[in-house]
Amino acid sequence: MTHFFRYTLSLLAALSLSASAQVKVAVMGINDFHAAFVASPAKQIAGAAALVETLDSLKQVYPLHVTVSAGDNFGGSYFHKATGGQLMPVLFDALDIRLSALGNHEFDEGQRALAQKWASSPLYPKGWSLDYVCANVREQATGRIPAWTHPVASVPLALPGGRTLRVAFAGLITSSTPEQASARRLAGLSFDGRYAAVLDSVMQLPEGSLLRDAHLRILLTHIGSYTDAQGQPQWDDKDAAQLETLGGPLWHGFLSGHTHQKVCGHINAGKLPIVQGHWHGDYVNLLVCTVDTATLEVTAVEPHHVAVTPKAHLSGKAARLQAQIDSLLQHTLTEGGKPLGLQLCTAREAIPQSYDMKRSQTRLGSLVCQAYAETFREAAHLKPSDVVVGCSHFGTLRAGLPQGPVSVLDVGEALPFANKLRVYELTGQQLQALVEFGLHNERFGYLQTANLEVQTDAQGHVTELFYAGPQQKRTPLKAKKKYFLVTDEYITTGGDGYRPEFFPAAQEVKHYELPTTTDAFLNYLQQLKEI
Repeated sequence: MTHFFRYTLSLLAALSLSASAQVKVAVMGINDFHAAFVASPAKQIAGAAALVETLDSLKQVYPLHVTVSAGDNFGGSYFHKATGGQLMPVLFDALDIRLSALGNHEFDEGQRALAQKWASSPLYPKGWSLDYVCANVREQATGRIPAWTHPVASVPLALPGGRTLRVAFAGLITSSTPEQASARRLAGLSFDGRYAAVLDSVMQLPEGSLLRDAHLRILLTHIGSYTDAQGQPQWDDKDAAQLETLGGPLWHGFLSGHTHQKVCGHINAGKLPIVQGHWHGDYVNLLVCTVDTATLEVTAVEPHHVAVTPKAHLSGKAARLQAQIDSLLQHTLTEGGKPLGLQLCTAREAIPQSYDMKRSQTRLGSLVCQAYAETFREAAHLKPSDVVVGCSHFGTLRAGLPQGPVSVLDVGEALPFANKLRVYELTGQQLQALVEFGLHNERFGYLQTANLEVQTDAQGHVTELFYAGPQQKRTPLKAKKKYFLVTDEYITTGGDGYRPEFFPAAQEVKHYELPTTTDAFLNYLQQLKEI
């Protein structure tokens, strides 16, 4: 080989090495934000302004980034409901989120509102828009994916040197959605739990080219995960086996949501990275991807969490957002005419409530159910000695109450959905069947009741119920005698796995105008003054 050729090959090798620089690309995400705009140190909620500040800081560290959401952006928030959701597009524009998975709570305001995506908000940012990604929701009549979502979305990122990295996101929602959202809100839709087959079918659609042509492919799921006792991430879903088959080289990582758990590690046989950041914007989820700029090959993906920590002084768009939050807190009234900041009562001690308590009767659950019962007792002019049982599904209880002054907003965030109250006359036998199911509702949480003492056998099955109201002696409920049951509408239509047969339409009591669940609780606490 001549000196010239040796020199030429050495030069080409050097040029090749210089062209093969590696860069870091960050896929950032939040999950289960639930419109937690208002900071609350007592509830360990950092607030929306702190979330904006944290993400802006991360964008300085990772200038090459995409930011997305894993769903449940706004449901379960009394602040969101009371203010008409007008700050959601403002926040997502500030976070630069333009892609989101569909969560079960995305349906809380109905399919029409879901399609409009806050377009009627007076604060809708100019030039901002949001796309939902979900491959396994279908119109039952046509078998098509609804027009308001897409199975896949692709985001181009300009890399140093002029090349473009294509980042693709495929979306999935839990097949349990029909058990966790109002039936009327989901009318005409189906949710396929054959996740692997759904993703395979997407590859046959025109949108499949977005996945095939992408350099970085992320599965964005509103399907929950958790960390087991050995510290290993696991899927938490009735169709988890479908997810466990997913691996490389098609997928580079997973962003999950739904279970309100903190998860960061590797999952499935292929040990792919997965991140889920608790809820309420407690953490920013990060998949830090190493990319070869010459080949556009993704050589490594590392999962990380970054805690969102409030700062003493806000700046820029975070400060502007906080000013908007403060203004709405001051001027917004509930449907019952109460200002959000009004103090209702005082709590002698903090009353906790969390997803981790779902297999227990909680103090908050007892208070809420007592409020339901007393609301009906007052409306029906019943005697203090009359048996009125209040009950609630666990999922409606979203947060605890702080020690000290308890405001309208505190109560609203604890019980945000403001569902209709329903009243039934059920026999003791029917009540026992309901309680039996509710005390074994492992997936969605135990039935919450008030003034009801449950006797069980060695296997945990209900053998007898006793009522012990505020002004009544402990009394066994008789199998054939009828008693009043007061609950929220959601549980009566199949919510949280409860069968509608537990609440026969022929036995509903319809003669009374009752407030919503949230207003009933607000009124009850205001009467108590101290809890």
